[in-house]
Amino acid sequence: MNRFFTPASLLSALLLLSACGTPAANPPAVNPSATPSTASVDFTVKFKGMVNGQPFRCGQEYTGIGTTGSKIRSRDFRFYVSAPRLVAADGTETPITLTADNKWQTQNVTLIDFEDGTGGCEGNADTNAEIKGTIPAGTLKPGMSLRYELGLPFALNHADASRAASPLNLTSMFWIWRFGYKFARLDMATTGQPQGYYIHIGSTGCTGDMAIKHEGHDHAAPTSSPAASASPAADHGALDPSLSKPPASCSEPNLSTITLTNFDAEKQHVEADLGRLLSENNVDVNQADTPGGCMSGLDDSDCKGIFKQLGLGSDKNFQGFFALKAN
Repeated sequence: MNRFFTPASLLSALLLLSACGTPAANPPAVNPSATPSTASVDFTVKFKGMVNGQPFRCGQEYTGIGTTGSKIRSRDFRFYVSAPRLVAADGTETPITLTADNKWQTQNVTLIDFEDGTGGCEGNADTNAEIKGTIPAGTLKPGMSLRYELGLPFALNHADASRAASPLNLTSMFWIWRFGYKFARLDMATTGQPQGYYIHIGSTGCTGDMAIKHEGHDHAAPTSSPAASASPAADHGALDPSLSKPPASCSEPNLSTITLTNFDAEKQHVEADLGRLLSENNVDVNQADTPGGCMSGLDDSDCKGIFKQLGLGSDKNFQGFFALKAN
């Protein structure tokens, strides 16, 4: 059916169009605060390595360590931190989005490295003592907590280190015989263990087989097998991915969740103290037939006090290794 405009209807239409095209004299104001913000701000968490309240220095001697008041000389002080986030009073968690530089940070992981390669320390001159990232603007509120994992999530922990970006490509932080990373590497010599007292924290009781190529021979071994030596030199050989099957699970993940309450990033830093970590250990002796120190063995008595201070003891809400301190 055809439609026709009458003069009256045409006039009405013109008036309507004219009204629609006239801008409002006073358009309604927009409240910026009512518009959801997607802006982010830079955020940094600083760490300090300490030994009984004294700054960590490679090769320096420290006294009063452990239950015997032993003297130690540090050789290494490194650990991985993953999934950092801020926790509000109501329990809401806001992730800190890490700035990946493929040197110290990648895939939501940061390597904190206090050693500088001097004084008998492993590693090299480069150090890193902070987490760098961003958080949504307006996140910070009084009474917030800082939370992170000491170690790596399962998928990253058992990935191929030879193909990973730094800092996940460091052979010194990878357990070949466990097919997983050392979440923390804290090496030293003590009065009673001058050849070395080693603290290597990582997942144990992992299933699956691995193959090590060493001196021209291939060796297959369970990933939960014990260390062959008390020294980190036991971590030898080269991993052959074509002959290896990564673990499907680990009975002892040894991934600790660290929560530090009432965190003020502008006024505080995180202190990691080897003296507190070893406060319940006799570092001058070692359980027979076990590697020197603690290699995360469930049946190694030298790990008991260390696990407690890392939040891996019977009380998962307690840890003493990390503490917030004023800048």
